[in-house]
Amino acid sequence: MSRLGTAALITLFTLSVPGSALAQSVGDDQYRDPFAGQDDGGQQDGTAAPAPAPAPTPAPAPAPAPTTSTPATDPATGEPIATVAGTLPRTGGEAAWVAAAGVLLIAAGAWLRRTARA
Repeated sequence: MSRLGTAALITLFTLSVPGSALAQSVGDDQYRDPFAGQDDGGQQDGTAAPAPAPAPTPAPAPAPAPTTSTPATDPATGEPIATVAGTLPRTGGEAAWVAAAGVLLIAAGAWLRRTARA
């Protein structure tokens, strides 16, 4: 197969695969107007706005019942499990896969450049 035919097949394959941006969408509630439904505080004709009625005071909430907490233990060994407060779960991928893909792309580019000279 000629180089032109190979390039055409690769181009057609690339264009037939949807891009990752097509799968992304913005949630409807992500960009909400925080001031929606609030009065602007003044009127356009220069007259004063009526004073709002005072809100009723809520009844005090009952005190929570005292609870005792026991530290989490490993069922296999019975030892306490160490917990770290304030840390986020790891959601990223492995850096080794990204590095391997980068090395592969650099090697492919070097191979392509070398074969194009010949």
